[in-house]
Amino acid sequence: MKFIFFDIDHTLVSHVNEPHIPEQTREAIKLLRANGHVPAIATGRAGFLTFKTAREFEINNLVCSGGSEIFIEGREIYKKFFPDEHLEKFLELAKKFPELTAAADDNFLYTDESSGAFRKYFNNQAGYDCVKNIKNLTRALMCYIMLPYKNLKPEHGIFFNPPEGVRLELMNGFTEARSAETSKWRGIEILIKESGANLDDVITFGDGPNDIEMLEKAKLSVAVASASEKVKESAKFVCGDIDSGGILQACRELELII
Repeated sequence: MKFIFFDIDHTLVSHVNEPHIPEQTREAIKLLRANGHVPAIATGRAGFLTFKTAREFEINNLVCSGGSEIFIEGREIYKKFFPDEHLEKFLELAKKFPELTAAADDNFLYTDESSGAFRKYFNNQAGYDCVKNIKNLTRALMCYIMLPYKNLKPEHGIFFNPPEGVRLELMNGFTEARSAETSKWRGIEILIKESGANLDDVITFGDGPNDIEMLEKAKLSVAVASASEKVKESAKFVCGDIDSGGILQACRELELII
């Protein structure tokens, strides 16, 4: 039995045209389960933005918020908030750069962004009105600035020079700040330990910069075709395009399914 952790966006969920789950990916998850494996999710999304997709796949083991939230069989076993002593610095930054900053806790997304399309997308993912004004933020799992790290300057505060206790995740179009104790791989370690399983039985699938650690450290890992070369180099295997059945084909080639 293997625990197989999938990133969501651009791995399980395609964003070609409208966001959708390729049918062959659905088939892969069903076959993995039928062959005795445990499909799981490891995502940068907050839990409330993950549950809908998880339900579609009948997946109950989740590492969310980049490792800040962990669920086993639908039961939350771990939660780590952004350090309180640094949250005030983020809120001060949000006042200076309201168009660039956002944050998420375990129920809501906080931002000054108010476009209809933005709200529609995130409310649809959550299943309720989850977008709140950032002035209502009192705690966070993740804080964001909508700039890649290379574009950050000293005036961007904790994102330019993170204090002790804060971890930066350098994504393609934004920079994320979380508790330094968290990462997807750290979340996988906690989930596997609590499940009484072995890390040698973990397989990871991903596409983004925040997947590199879990691709490097898993005994077997798969980067999808759309990933950058750096991400692909961190994986043991590269599969085809997810809209062309890449996930299903990889599971067959790795002899995870019959």
